Amino acid sequence: MNQIYWDVSQISMLTDNLGASTHSHGMVQFFLALENIPDIQIGRKKLDKPICLFVNKNVKHSVKFHDGIIFTTVIDPTSDIGIFIDALMNGNEYYLIDTDVAKKLSKYAYPMIETFDKESYVTFLNQMYLNLGFQPRERQMDERITGLLKILEDCNCFDHSVDKYAEELDILTSRLSHLFSEQVGISLKSYLTIHQLEKAFQSILEGS
Repeated sequence: MNQIYWDVSQISMLTDNLGASTHSHGMVQFFLALENIPDIQIGRKKLDKPICLFVNKNVKHSVKFHDGIIFTTVIDPTSDIGIFIDALMNGNEYYLIDTDVAKKLSKYAYPMIETFDKESYVTFLNQMYLNLGFQPRERQMDERITGLLKILEDCNCFDHSVDKYAEELDILTSRLSHLFSEQVGISLKSYLTIHQLEKAFQSILEGS
C-alpha cells in the first residue's frame, strides 16, 4: 500500500512499508503508526515505541517499518502549521505526541485505509490540527493569488518562473511573493517546490 496525498504545505503518505536510512531534510516530518511499531532512530538515539511524533527539520533520522500501516507527512516549515509545530517543538530534535492524542488521531486515520479519497484525508488533518491546538487562519484571497493558484493547478510544465507569472498577472514579482505568503500561509518558493514534486510524482505514476 502506498497512498500519496497532496496539500498546500505538505505531502503525506499512507504505507505498509517504509525504509529510510539515516538522512535529514528541510521539512518537519510527522509519523503516526496505525498497525505495528516503527523502528525510528534520531541521531544515535533509538526511540522506545514511537507511535506518534514530529521530527524537526534538518535532524538526522532513520526509519524502518514493515508488516503494518504507518501514516507520515512532511510539512513545509514556513507554512502556518509548520511555524506552529516549530514553536511546539521548542528547538528539540523531536516531539512525542501524548498517547491519548495518538489514539484519537488513529481513529480518524483508519478511514484513509478503507477509502483513498481527499475527504478522509482532510478530515484527518483537521482532527490533527484540533488536537494539537492549531487553528488555521481564515483568509480572503486577492484575485491575482487565486489566478496564480488556478494557473498552477492547470499547468503541465516543470519550469515555473515567478517573474513570468508576475508579468502575466500584472503585478511586481516582489509584491506577488509577499501577497502569496500572506494569503496562502506558505512562501511562494516553497509552494512551487511542493508543486513540482507533485508533478514529478504524477509523471512517474503515469509512466511518462
